Amino acid sequence: MGNEEPHAPQSDCPPPDAGPAEGDVFRCCRADPPAPGDLETHEESGRLPDADPCLRRALSVFRTQQDAEHQLRLFRRWKQKFVAKATLRAEHGRAMATRGQQPTHTSWWPSAGLDPRARAALFTVTCEVRS
Repeated sequence: MGNEEPHAPQSDCPPPDAGPAEGDVFRCCRADPPAPGDLETHEESGRLPDADPCLRRALSVFRTQQDAEHQLRLFRRWKQKFVAKATLRAEHGRAMATRGQQPTHTSWWPSAGLDPRARAALFTVTCEVRS
């Protein structure tokens, strides 16, 4: 490992295949309206330290509300569960379809200027999901 920084920026993150983050996306949230904590990356929250460093800098979103609702039903520990929608534009960052449990799972790398509070402001709750 040598002198490498554990969270040093990667030159290939987001990956070259990621395109502009454009269009409607749906995010699983715990609060209505979405709170900044609902829009933190794993890197920002300190979760999954051993996961792929580039994916830790991304947020999981879905391209359909149905896929987000299905994913939320898997989150048994959450007492309240909401699906929130945002319409992203190119200036909001980069996105790429990525492997997940749902077919429209997408990784979104928010632009550097979008902190969790600014990200949360982009989203509006569309429904509450009950298990």
